[in-house]
Amino acid sequence: MVAAGQILAVCGVLSGSLVYQFRLGELPCPLFVLQRFSFLLACVGSLGILRNVGPRGRVACQARGFALCIVASFIGLAVSVRQILLHIVPPDSGYGPPVLGLHLYTWALVVFCCLILSSAFGLIGLSDRARALPRVMTNGICGLVIVIGAVVAVATFAMQGFNIFLPADPQYYELLRQVGFPC
Repeated sequence: MVAAGQILAVCGVLSGSLVYQFRLGELPCPLFVLQRFSFLLACVGSLGILRNVGPRGRVACQARGFALCIVASFIGLAVSVRQILLHIVPPDSGYGPPVLGLHLYTWALVVFCCLILSSAFGLIGLSDRARALPRVMTNGICGLVIVIGAVVAVATFAMQGFNIFLPADPQYYELLRQVGFPC
């Protein structure tokens, strides 16, 4: 099932970025936060597909789920390209250390392109006779997305604090500083 694979891939990417943030102490810039939320929005489309596969088919709902995944991926792709273009000038070493030779925002571009392609192939293969995953698996995948989304939201709020905007180059969690913890 394409949608389940998309969700698990995105959850892997988001989990890796959270490990990168909490384990290595690399706070994401605002553009990467936008990419994270684009990944989560793509997951919402894929979850809609998982929830609407069954004996009655619901091909239109599945098509809307793939369309939402494609739109969210194009938004994330645009943000990734913007960030790559910001750091493409030779004296700039990029934001954060590279992973397997590429920065995280470049990997995000690759994953967004893969999401667009897999959604296109998913649209081609839509069928009234698609088999649904067992309800336990669907609920588990949904719970995984909710937990990762909540962690991303809380981490973003901790970085932003009670300010209107995220800091351009975050060095510490603004919320902790605002409530009196030393940074």
